[in-house]
Amino acid sequence: MHLNPAKLARAVASALVASALFGAVEASAGGVITTGLTSLGVNDSGELNFFGDGPDPDGPLLYGVYRHGAGDAISPGCACEGWGVSVTLGDLSQTSAFANQSSGSGGYEGGTFGIGALGNTATSTVRMSGAAVTIRHAYGPSLQADTFQAQVTISNTGATAVSDLVYRRAMDWDVPPTEFWEYVTHGGVVANLEANGGNVRFASNNGFASSNPLDAPGAIETNIDTSNTDFDKAGPADHGSVFDFAFGSLAAGESRVFNIYYGSAANESQARSRIAALGANVFSIGQPSGLTRGDGEGGGEEVPSAPGDEGVSAASVDPAVSDLPAFFFAFGGVGGSELGSSPTNPILPFVPAPDTFVFDAPQPRRWYDPPMVEGFTITLAGGGEFLEVMAPDGFTDLELIVDGVVVEDDLDGGDSFFFAPGVTSFKIVGIHPLLDAGAPGFGSAFPLFLDFTNPDGTTMTWTSINAPVPEPAEWALILLSIPLLGWQVRRRRAA
Repeated sequence: MHLNPAKLARAVASALVASALFGAVEASAGGVITTGLTSLGVNDSGELNFFGDGPDPDGPLLYGVYRHGAGDAISPGCACEGWGVSVTLGDLSQTSAFANQSSGSGGYEGGTFGIGALGNTATSTVRMSGAAVTIRHAYGPSLQADTFQAQVTISNTGATAVSDLVYRRAMDWDVPPTEFWEYVTHGGVVANLEANGGNVRFASNNGFASSNPLDAPGAIETNIDTSNTDFDKAGPADHGSVFDFAFGSLAAGESRVFNIYYGSAANESQARSRIAALGANVFSIGQPSGLTRGDGEGGGEEVPSAPGDEGVSAASVDPAVSDLPAFFFAFGGVGGSELGSSPTNPILPFVPAPDTFVFDAPQPRRWYDPPMVEGFTITLAGGGEFLEVMAPDGFTDLELIVDGVVVEDDLDGGDSFFFAPGVTSFKIVGIHPLLDAGAPGFGSAFPLFLDFTNPDGTTMTWTSINAPVPEPAEWALILLSIPLLGWQVRRRRAA
């Protein structure tokens, strides 16, 4: 492993923030966050590979994507992981911003960074130098074990539209115990190419690519063609993944939201199961080869597939490889429609603590989806106020409570309830998980459509609750409150 002394100095100088979840302060060096058996090292500009203290007993390390008991899958050799954004301006010129500890960074300025009080969330926001665009990376525990969700929000803060928005993410897999000599798998690429209605402009195994989307990404030659296609266990070689996603135009004041999932698993089957459960459109899996390889440096030079030959056929892959720890990163919201645009393509939460589901920097008029329980307390922080809530078809007799008052006791799927001004928190109960789990198209999900005012700094938190039947005294209070319900309005959507 090659350690960068500059990173060490930055790590020593950093002051991690023990503040509210996703609280942010002036930019610092970064930090290490952990959920379950997986840890990420997040730099203040949003890319991975940060040198600092973490769970490894050997002391400060360069953390990329680390699994307890197995090691780190991207930091050995070179810190080759990063993001990039490019846009076309009104005069048809292009500008970009990008961050990568190995291949270089540039095109952005300012920003904020924060580590959550529980040590499992991190948020980075920077702004492009050449355009009125901000890039926000918010990392937190996902709905799946040992897996982080990185919510990426790209916002046009200017007065005019930008076009041809492209986001790149590159990662060099160095999977233990056969670092520099691993198998890489891609899935979902073909189905989500631009030509097929998705957002994938380019994909390959070149984890050493520049993170600048204006640079050609290229590919590393292995026994399997990896450009713009799906493949299973290319290699073994010293390689990784690069993905370019094209999101079209971004109007003034508009944001684009999608997710990246970083995780580890006990084996390949478990990794695939977690990717599927999160609804990812595109994914990369890195696995050890099971072969001995001692001469790799991970420095980005092309390496033959195996000593003295041109590759290993898929049929010759040792079946035991599938039983070794596997690492993955995957993308949601890159299938041609934005997250939150429908109840079957909802925005998923972070899970920083049991029964707590956080939606970072939420956007109005979107569908949001935590796990399904009997009820939730849903709260906006940062000055936002709720305007509307709607449940999907298949759910009936939902109850809404504001400040202890039942303001609606028969909200059905397809109905909208419009709140009066000033509502920053409400309860929704009567979900009946065991009964509603068979709702058409949702399985065990419970998405809600929510509209709200959205000043800067807004965060939305859903807290699980049970929904007990009101006692007689509570019903009396509700009846006494009926005259006050004139400030609430309910309207049914047209069929």
